[in-house]
Amino acid sequence: MTVLPYYQDDLITLYHGDCRDILPEIEHGDTCIVDPVWPNSVFPKVKDPAALFAEMCGLLHVERLVVQLGCMSDPRFLAGVPASLPFLRTCWLAYAHPSYVGRILMGSDVAYAYGVAPSSRPGRKVLPGQCMAKKNNQKLWHSGRGNGSSDTVKYDELPHPSPRRYEHVAWLVSVFAEASVIDPFIGTGTSLLAAKNAGLKAIGIEIEEAYCEIAAGRMGQEVFAFES
Repeated sequence: MTVLPYYQDDLITLYHGDCRDILPEIEHGDTCIVDPVWPNSVFPKVKDPAALFAEMCGLLHVERLVVQLGCMSDPRFLAGVPASLPFLRTCWLAYAHPSYVGRILMGSDVAYAYGVAPSSRPGRKVLPGQCMAKKNNQKLWHSGRGNGSSDTVKYDELPHPSPRRYEHVAWLVSVFAEASVIDPFIGTGTSLLAAKNAGLKAIGIEIEEAYCEIAAGRMGQEVFAFES
C-alpha cells in the first residue's frame, strides 16, 4: 500500500497510523529511539503493551534500538527485543528536580541500547551512560513532576499524558544516532525535534491524530528547546 506522510519537510517525515501497518512500507534509517507504551504506563487503552512492543521490534530494520523507560517500568518488558540486536549498554537519564510517586523517588528514566555501537568520532570516542536534565521549566505543559509528589497528577487532562524531557532525547540522539532516527511511537514529536536540531533525518509514526497535530506544529517552530 502507499503510505502518505501526515507532515514532511527536508529532514522530518511524520506518519499517522499504526506502526505495525506503516513500518513494512517505509525505510527505517539507522537508529530507532523510542519511548514505547509500557505495561504500567498511563495508556490503559493499550491492552497488551508487551505484545505491541514485540511486534514493532519484529518489523524494525535498524542498526541500533534505544528504548527509554521510566524507573518504575519492569525491564522484563524488553524481552521483545530480537536477538539480532545484542545488548549494548544501559543509560541513566537523570532529573535535576526529582519527584516521587508513593515511596518511589522519580529521579531518572532509563534507556537500554541494543545493536551495533555507533562510529567513534570527536566527542563520541566513548559511549557515556548518564545525562542530567536540568531545565525543568522548558515544557509544552507541566505534568507536576519535579515539584514534589506526582501522586495527584491528572494525566487524562494533559494534551499528552507521558511527557518526555527534550534534554534526555537530544542526548540519546547525539550519542547513538548516525545519520537518521526513527520513532514508531512518536507522541508529540520530541524525538523528531531532537533529530531535526541535530541536522539528522527522522521518521515518526503516531496512531493518535491529536498528537500528530502537536508534533507537526512543533516542527515549524523557530525555537526547539521543549519536551513532550
